Amino acid sequence: MVNLYTGGVAQVKHLDATKLMEAKRGVVAPFSLSIERADIGAIEITFLSILRLLPAKRIVALAEYDGEQVLVKMFLGKTSGKYAYRERSGALAIARSGVSTPDLMWEGEIDNGHLLVFHFLKDAISLSEQWEQAQQSDEKVQILGKAMKVLSQLHNHGVIQHDIHLGNFLLSDGRINTIDGGAVEREGEGALNEGASMRNLALFFAQFYSGFDELIDDVFLKYEQYREWVPDHGRLERLKDEVVLSRETRKKNYIDKSFRDCTRFLCTEKFSRFEVCKRSAYSEELAALMADPDHYIDAGTILKNGNTATVALVELSDRSMVVKRYNVKNPWHGLRRAFRRSRAWQSWGNAHRMEFLGIPALRPIAMIEKRIGPITSTAYLITEFIEGPDALDCLKDMENPNGELESLTDILRQLIAVQISHGDLKATNFLMAEDGPVLIDLDGMTEHRTEESFKAAFGRDLSRFMENWEDYPKIRSEFSSLLHDMFSDFGVNIQISGSSS
Repeated sequence: MVNLYTGGVAQVKHLDATKLMEAKRGVVAPFSLSIERADIGAIEITFLSILRLLPAKRIVALAEYDGEQVLVKMFLGKTSGKYAYRERSGALAIARSGVSTPDLMWEGEIDNGHLLVFHFLKDAISLSEQWEQAQQSDEKVQILGKAMKVLSQLHNHGVIQHDIHLGNFLLSDGRINTIDGGAVEREGEGALNEGASMRNLALFFAQFYSGFDELIDDVFLKYEQYREWVPDHGRLERLKDEVVLSRETRKKNYIDKSFRDCTRFLCTEKFSRFEVCKRSAYSEELAALMADPDHYIDAGTILKNGNTATVALVELSDRSMVVKRYNVKNPWHGLRRAFRRSRAWQSWGNAHRMEFLGIPALRPIAMIEKRIGPITSTAYLITEFIEGPDALDCLKDMENPNGELESLTDILRQLIAVQISHGDLKATNFLMAEDGPVLIDLDGMTEHRTEESFKAAFGRDLSRFMENWEDYPKIRSEFSSLLHDMFSDFGVNIQISGSSS
């Protein structure tokens, strides 16, 4: 990785497009750049901080020019002109619809690159940040209502924002600004038709966890009012169907990205090895751990030492991690699993599935497979250390559990809502963390396509779960009551060993 910042209080390196492209993800601010403006000729601009980076293709940065802070979008390479044109056209389409957007101040060129310089919105807060701060449903409805007002105005003028999420709406000086013109286009001269409008709204609502779908009724009513449409229940139902389809597509893309090199993940694939880790967690220490996980397991604290898996707590200088090695029991076991996805691969994918769905589960950091071409042997999963006892140890000696049973049942409720079975739902696979229970051991997890398949698998999950409490009749009885009520809410009928629900 090329580090372009050499340090020093006032030391700013001068760069050009070639060096920026060669640096890839190693671009580090501050640096200066010479730009050719059509109106006044050559100028110098200083890049203060990198906000977004697509290696060798696009840089979004906070910069300074003529004593003023500005937002710069720089496009690099042979296609830079095309993407600069798309960004400019999208910003113009937003402005012409009457929706606020940061002013395009001027444009410039460098060898093998184009720049667009926008007014920088100081002290702006995104609707995404407001959403995270909101605690009550009515607050969230108000935030979504603000977005509906903007979207309805865009749609009324035939404008579609394809990368539609709350982070692209910025509140500044009492006005909501829509940004990211590169994902904006205008369809025709008039307003968007109903079908195109519904598909675009579905993309918007699909970004939220399904638990928030109950807000759509009130929020969509606001959209209909802004569009001056007569409220239509059938239209609302069609929108909800579109949201489900859009969310499935988003989920697949989210999980698929966790297995390839991209902004969030660092991925390397060789003939003898596959490894991936979260870029935000990457460090020299983590690289050393990934290079020789067996050494760190041997030097760590063994949490489990079984035939199929060895689990160790590993202490790095700045954090604690759990390293799980999926063992090959014998040659026959290795042969059976050689051409399958490893259990580490399955756990990694399922952990990101849970992350997308908002279900509390282990937090993955890295995954490694040792291979010989397509044949997989030993595999490893590295996760954050979650401090806390398992559910059995936590609850077995409690006289009056205070919310623990309900919080565990809530995870089961979420699994039912998305038709996911765990495969080994014993109490020890729930860790009781400080902020609530967390589900672990995800390699046997299955997302079911049919209700019949899910009911059969989840029934086995529940039987396994209830077996843990046979020696604790009070807890078992309370779980049975909670589960019975939950199944009634979902309209399903799954038999629990020893009780009917």
